[in-house]
Amino acid sequence: MAKDKVKRVNIKLSEDSHTKAKVISILQGITLNEYFESAIGEAIKKDKKLLEALKKKI
Repeated sequence: MAKDKVKRVNIKLSEDSHTKAKVISILQGITLNEYFESAIGEAIKKDKKLLEALKKKI
């Protein structure tokens, strides 16, 4: 991940989702923040075409 400016966000998660994400991050040897940043990065890659379409309209 690029080390750009950092923004802090608050998100609401079910207790179950939070617990599962925390356990997975521990098993992967990363922080919960790193886990979320990675998951968001993957979602952005998946939806890259949406961003490209928006750029063409601007």
